[in-house]
Amino acid sequence: MKLQTRQFIGYLVCIILSGALPAAGQELPVSDYSIKPSEVVIPQGAELGSYRRTVQPFENWELRCDENLKAKKKICNVTQTILDQAGQFAFSWSLAATEDGKPLMILRTRPELGDKKPIALRFSGRKEPVIVETNGCDAAVCVAILPVGPVIREQIAKAAIAQISYEISSSGSLVFNAPLQGLATAVAAIK
Repeated sequence: MKLQTRQFIGYLVCIILSGALPAAGQELPVSDYSIKPSEVVIPQGAELGSYRRTVQPFENWELRCDENLKAKKKICNVTQTILDQAGQFAFSWSLAATEDGKPLMILRTRPELGDKKPIALRFSGRKEPVIVETNGCDAAVCVAILPVGPVIREQIAKAAIAQISYEISSSGSLVFNAPLQGLATAVAAIK
């Protein structure tokens, strides 16, 4: 045997005799660990393994599709999330469609905004902002729904930048830019 192999075996024997490794039949102590659940919430009625989520990045936006493989049904939306300087959630919005195919934007703010409160969207070249009122909040977010009409369609086509603002009493106004660049390309990729 080579000297290095003998030294290794000597070290291994010392470790075993010291009790650092469990003897045959002896179990290691187990701490409390848990399995991280999937971030994909399976809808009621869908079977595990028959539901798939895909995420496809585009400039400033993500195309997210949930597909029930058994029912052969696919639902997609295009989402953008804005974070503050500390990396915390400030805002997100998704372009989605109603059951009958009408497009709408789902806006999400911090929950401190509160129910029935305004979110302002300002676009270059337009005097008046688009105002959307929240219509529900929980501990994580407040939500507002904005039907996609002529003004929003025009801004998407121009790949405009929306200046979004809302007020929360603890922090004052949150004001940030949300570029529409990449949204039309992401929508076109839906198959």
